[in-house]
Amino acid sequence: MRVPTRCLLAFPLFSLTAAYAEEPVTLDTVEVFGSLPADFRLTRTTTVTSYNGTLLETAGIDTYAELAPLVPGLFISEQSILTTSYNVRGVTTDDTDPRVTQRVAAFQDGVFLASASGNNLALFDLERIDVLKGPQPAAFGRAAQIGAINTVGNKAANTTATEITAGFGDYNSRTASGFTNLPVIDGKLFARVAFTFDQADGYVDNLADGSDLQGRDTAAFRGSLRWQPSAETTADLILNYQRDTPPGTAFKSMVIAPPGGNTSPYTPANLNRGRELGTDREIFAVTGLVTRTLNENWTLVSTTGWRDIDAREELDIDGSFFPALDAGDYNRSRQLSQDVRFSYDSGDRLTASIGAGAFWQKSSQSARILTNQQSLVFLFTGVFNPFLPAAYEENYTKYGETLAGDVFGDVNYKLTRRLTVGASLRVTEEKFTSGYRSLPGSTPSIPILPTAGGGNSLFAPTPGLIEADTHATSWVGGINANYEITPQHNAYASISRGRRPPSTTFSQDPTFTQITLEEEVVWNYEAGVKGYLANRRIAYGVAAFLYDYNHFQTQQVVGLGVTTPTDGGRARGQGFETTLQGAVNDHLLLFGSYGFTDAEFATLDEDGNPQAYAGNTFRLTARHTLTLGATLSLPVDGVGTFFVTPSWEYKSEQFFEDDNSNAGTTAINPAVPLYSLRQGGYGLVNLRTGYRTPDNRWEVVFWVRNLLDKEYLIDAGNIGGN
Repeated sequence: MRVPTRCLLAFPLFSLTAAYAEEPVTLDTVEVFGSLPADFRLTRTTTVTSYNGTLLETAGIDTYAELAPLVPGLFISEQSILTTSYNVRGVTTDDTDPRVTQRVAAFQDGVFLASASGNNLALFDLERIDVLKGPQPAAFGRAAQIGAINTVGNKAANTTATEITAGFGDYNSRTASGFTNLPVIDGKLFARVAFTFDQADGYVDNLADGSDLQGRDTAAFRGSLRWQPSAETTADLILNYQRDTPPGTAFKSMVIAPPGGNTSPYTPANLNRGRELGTDREIFAVTGLVTRTLNENWTLVSTTGWRDIDAREELDIDGSFFPALDAGDYNRSRQLSQDVRFSYDSGDRLTASIGAGAFWQKSSQSARILTNQQSLVFLFTGVFNPFLPAAYEENYTKYGETLAGDVFGDVNYKLTRRLTVGASLRVTEEKFTSGYRSLPGSTPSIPILPTAGGGNSLFAPTPGLIEADTHATSWVGGINANYEITPQHNAYASISRGRRPPSTTFSQDPTFTQITLEEEVVWNYEAGVKGYLANRRIAYGVAAFLYDYNHFQTQQVVGLGVTTPTDGGRARGQGFETTLQGAVNDHLLLFGSYGFTDAEFATLDEDGNPQAYAGNTFRLTARHTLTLGATLSLPVDGVGTFFVTPSWEYKSEQFFEDDNSNAGTTAINPAVPLYSLRQGGYGLVNLRTGYRTPDNRWEVVFWVRNLLDKEYLIDAGNIGGN
């Protein structure tokens, strides 16, 4: 799959808000190495890259993938709206299996987005996005093993304001977004409504029926109420709804060329189901936030979240015109969470917090596998058998239910005027129920895969629903220190422990063997410096990190069409990140970021045995990333302001599988060369330019992403790889 040049002309039609002071358009990042914003109620030192909503809008960032190049150590691959891979400092989370927990936690207004099929959200009307790196035991829950991404929407306020933006571009792009905010009861009750609409044809042609692939079609709505019955109490009720119906994912076979075409991923595909391919996802969420100032030292914060996700995706797994292997992926998830936190601030040396949380989720992922067995067997053997069924279907479902409770706390104490030390701890008790069911095929047939049996060609039917329960008690925590070198420069260091819960699955062969992987543990060591230079005209941040993993959970190809969860053993990552922003004058701002990530599997496992993936780089991890850019603003008296922002993003080589050599895939099909499931280093040039009226009420923007039309892969291998 590839990403092409995209162009868009956007018109913020009007903005009925109060005028603001003229400022240069900027793309600055804010590296926070001390406390997070107040509503996080966190005092532990941590590394955060935070963008406010105005900067996101100015930069034209409306997807997570577009955000990633501006955050050192963050890699995001949006294969489809349901299968988005988040990678922080080399560690990826993208498993849609409801029986496993994510490594990189996504949050919306402080509520954990537990289902991988529902964590890619439309970015609109935001207060900010925060990217936290390293384990987050105090700020967030049990899933923030190596990092977290938190989107915070704008809340209703005691003001009257309305804004609407509309745009159009190539690939028949059409966008619209906006909000309106008004007081219902002055000083007491406020309401806000926001929406976004984003639609574009796919940029990959499907020769099967003239349809397209890799398009966009999203509509989202957010309604919020804020009630302030007193100066000490604020309550927010937030309703989110999102519907996505984009066309299909552009899988393409590396070995089966379409008629008259070739196997290049940069030429049209020929997927036999045509317009039937695509996604249909609905997300409904309700969030309740209550903040109560108890006295001059204590504050209470309550966060309640409910999410309901219903998603389906129709896929052509074999990536060819043969009706050999098609699939439907159906996800259903419901979750309820509650957190209560008491925060203390002495006003002098001591700050602390203590709290408790509860979490429940029930999810399922069903797979419908469709095949013309005559075509499938012909591809495997070169022999055409007309007696095999031309229409064959199998179905299986994975089930997962989680019930968890935890207590947590952190403390920060200022030993001297410059030196502050702190510690954090979270203890969690969990119960996991894992289930698996495979139904008999619609037509009894011959076995094709090694996992076949019981009359099924692909996956043996189970004797009903098979289940297993797993209980776990665990802890995560950390210690840290922050030293003020001067009022303009701060240094920090931290040691923290993160974990991924144990997972229980079942083999899909007739034995249905229970597979339990141990708790995955990471120790993270980090240090950094941040500050200002040249009379605060230059802001900088530098961070170095090292982490060690034990019992790294991954997947291994073990046979034709067969993968199995496996303990990848020991793994290590190290690197450093830096951001720099400088104001040359009132109209020119330069910005840049660089990240070095060296993350790979160790030579020996915990018992001193050689590891199969020894020396391999983690999936989707680029060793070097670099972003450079500038923003030039030219105000003209009586006319308005013209602005332009060119930028360049570079990413070095990355592999798409933990098995870098893809030896398992090549052993099954020698036509797939070794080390072919990779993307070499590449750079992208982006440009954004526009005009703003003198009163700041109107603006016209033209932007181009990937100006030089560089072809590159989003992902490769995956299901079709084996």
